[in-house]
Amino acid sequence: MAIAQRLNFAEYLNYARSTESPCELVDGELVVMSLGTGRHGAIAKFLERLFDAESQRTGKDCTAQRFSVAIRSPRGGRWDTARIPDVVVLPIAQ
Repeated sequence: MAIAQRLNFAEYLNYARSTESPCELVDGELVVMSLGTGRHGAIAKFLERLFDAESQRTGKDCTAQRFSVAIRSPRGGRWDTARIPDVVVLPIAQ
């Protein structure tokens, strides 16, 4: 379900903090994310733990985050886009 209001990335970040429903920003439009299945969540949790363990084993200063970080994906000349991946690995400094 898309919400008709167009937002830029800064407005999206403010909106995302003020709502309980996770939304992605697609070409400036808010798109409410659907819930995954239990199996989907279990796979994401497994991957998050696996990436965290590998970061620790290799001494990398990284963290895995599950369903919680929007990754900005601008498209040339169009409205901003930010996706929330199932699992993302980031440097802890970010």
